[in-house]
Amino acid sequence: MKIHKSIQNIYGLLLLLLGSFSWAQAQIIQGIVVEKPKGKAEPLVGANVYWATTTVGTVTNDQGQFSLKRVTGANQLVVSYAGYQNDTVTVNNQNNLTIVLKTLEELKTVVIKSGKSLDVEAIKSELLTVKSLRKAACCNLSESFETNPSVDVTNTDAVTGSKRIRMLGLDGVYSQIMVENMPSVRGLASRTGLKFIPGTWIKSIAINKGAGSVVNGYESITGQINVTLAQPDNSEALLLNLYGNAMGRTEANLNTSKVFGKDERWSTALLLHANNVSLGIDRNNDGFFDIAQGTQVNAVNRWKYKGDVVRIQFGVKALYEDKFTGQTDFTRNQERGTGLPYGVVFNTRRVEGFTKFGILPPNNPNQSLGIIVSGIHHIQDSFWGLSDFTGTQDNLSVNAIFQTQINDKHRFSLGGSYMYDRYDQSYVERLANTQSYRWQRTESVPGLFAEYTFEPNEKLALVTGLRNDFHNLYGNVFTPRMHLKYALTTNSIVRLSAGRGFRVANIIPENFGYLISARTLNAASDLQPEVAWNYGASWTQKFKFGKREGKLTLDFYRTDFENQVVTDLDISANEVSFYNLTGQAFANSFQAALEYELMKRFDVSLAYKYYDVQSTYNNTLQQTPFIAQNRFLLNLAYATKFDKWEFDFTAQWFGAQRLPNTTTKPNEFQRAANTPDFFLLHAQITRNFRDWSFYIGSENLGDFRQSNPIIDAANPFGNQFDAGLVWAPIAGRTLYAGLRFTIK
Repeated sequence: MKIHKSIQNIYGLLLLLLGSFSWAQAQIIQGIVVEKPKGKAEPLVGANVYWATTTVGTVTNDQGQFSLKRVTGANQLVVSYAGYQNDTVTVNNQNNLTIVLKTLEELKTVVIKSGKSLDVEAIKSELLTVKSLRKAACCNLSESFETNPSVDVTNTDAVTGSKRIRMLGLDGVYSQIMVENMPSVRGLASRTGLKFIPGTWIKSIAINKGAGSVVNGYESITGQINVTLAQPDNSEALLLNLYGNAMGRTEANLNTSKVFGKDERWSTALLLHANNVSLGIDRNNDGFFDIAQGTQVNAVNRWKYKGDVVRIQFGVKALYEDKFTGQTDFTRNQERGTGLPYGVVFNTRRVEGFTKFGILPPNNPNQSLGIIVSGIHHIQDSFWGLSDFTGTQDNLSVNAIFQTQINDKHRFSLGGSYMYDRYDQSYVERLANTQSYRWQRTESVPGLFAEYTFEPNEKLALVTGLRNDFHNLYGNVFTPRMHLKYALTTNSIVRLSAGRGFRVANIIPENFGYLISARTLNAASDLQPEVAWNYGASWTQKFKFGKREGKLTLDFYRTDFENQVVTDLDISANEVSFYNLTGQAFANSFQAALEYELMKRFDVSLAYKYYDVQSTYNNTLQQTPFIAQNRFLLNLAYATKFDKWEFDFTAQWFGAQRLPNTTTKPNEFQRAANTPDFFLLHAQITRNFRDWSFYIGSENLGDFRQSNPIIDAANPFGNQFDAGLVWAPIAGRTLYAGLRFTIK
């Protein structure tokens, strides 16, 4: 009764607030930044828009649109974008602007802007655009961060070739990964879902480190990653991408879009992807394939209607993947037994659907109402050795948000959400003994949220957010978050953030790599949700050295867990245990990043990261395994005039990592307590023509490989076998080539 009464009170408060804001008149300006190749307007994503002589600005979204509050006394709006001529627009009483930037090729000049612009938003965000994503092959989302210092990419095991990401030193499961603000890489797809989003589909990736916005839910702990896919109304009419590498991987991507109807208000896009690995590679001669073989087929069809008042989007996505790996004489459909080759199979079928509905009041363009509804049906059938895992997840997500602005100092976002998940997971472990696990649960979580932005002047901005969700299994979930920005000067900004996050773990999908071994599973029966607080501080300084611009960013984040589902590989070398935290668990993350244009069209990015990630394992506080405390990244990017040739080089250094304790194994199967440090080098060369682009490159150019990654590889059904202690690449140098053909 108390919960019901609280919900009634909150709804009443929201209705009162909505009523009081309905009269509000906005003091912001809106617009779109475009280019016009061949006379057709194409939006520019990530263009910088700011008031001259102030630090008040923003960047354009995935549709080239921006919304910016007016500043008293300022009427000169500056728009910039790398490779385009800057434009300064005088703004008087206009409300909706269309700003067309010209390329430097059109102007026949050789002036290139470095793009080291200052992010002036209250919530710090990093936007990866198509240009930055194409510095590497970027076959899927997990490979989209290879040249970015904010997100780390590592392997999960020595057999499947799957990758995991880390943010602020913690596993990617603590980051909320969305596609256009809809749930995506979570639940049963929390590990494998990264490879379900092809790189060619991605238009941009927004990365928010630390406490995110409450608008998108309560699950983010270390940050939010929001992926924007190719849009029906502003994408290429046709984009064909073909890719192949020396490991036998081939890939084909086809994006099409069409605008039609009266006044061209309707548009549709079809995104197709297929990849196949048909070669069995074993470069380290341990008797196991280095990467998984098989096929993935993936398709999206989406539609958009853009009216003056009503905006509608809807679409469907379908995926089928069948991958297998194991010993080199394992075949996909063979029988299983201790006298037969050891194999691993993952079969996934996934269907998604979504719709978005928005209302933009014609008399008040600074108010909006939006509703997003999405659903997922995910089925996974898999096995490793003699053990089987099957899982089904049904998800429904509804998010409604009302946004308004009273004046140029006060903005509000109010709304409600509903999240439904039904899980049915079964794991049968067949090692020395057979044991079975069955996890069935249904989560039903209604929630309310409010976010308030206060900007009294161009220097200060404060964003406070509160949300309250009622979880049918775990009770009330209260999520407060705060972001503070202060501009010390026009070129220097400091930020503070704090917030709470909550998530429910799925131990098998998130940790299957450790189970490709002789380790027995020991899972507590009363695993509780993971809850943590994240605190962050950052300083960004824009500078000019000589005639070139640069940017220096320092940030520090700390995550403190109230509860964590501990994954313990140290308690025994023949066991993996999952239990609730009984002591401390925390993560400290420090990063220093420098961006500078060394010479015309030659950008240099440097980053150093330090991690201190610890948890309590079997009553002992110690470093979390497989995390390099010290990391360094260097990215060099050079382009000739008009981007005809592009050269990209990335070097990563990984310091020592702690490995789980293996002293209970026989001497010949024990591993050192810590790994050596190592370098990874990546390079790519791209030649751009009018409609074509050709690229060649190499991942792991130095061919560094972890030696003997599998313990007792010759006896996979024995008691010492372990393919989960992976800390470096397995396959080594991978040469690749590809081409892109575009019709705008």
